[in-house]
Amino acid sequence: MSAIEDQAAALRAKHGDRWKIWYVPRSFDGGYTWCARIHGDDLRNVVHADTAAHLDEHIRLREEDLVADAALSEDAGRDPADDD
Repeated sequence: MSAIEDQAAALRAKHGDRWKIWYVPRSFDGGYTWCARIHGDDLRNVVHADTAAHLDEHIRLREEDLVADAALSEDAGRDPADDD
């Protein structure tokens, strides 16, 4: 297995239950663009990065955003009268 495949396998092992992860070779410089999306997201919110490490960081930050969004939604749906 190549180093790129090893990096992809490591990301999939870490995030693969929730995220689809892939990479696209760049012909102009021989590098790769790393990509991820939440399973079932239909490519609306694809995360891109220049390295596997950066993709890992982007996924971590996106997960933090999702947790915060869920907390805000939960707070918005709560009746303030119930807090008494």
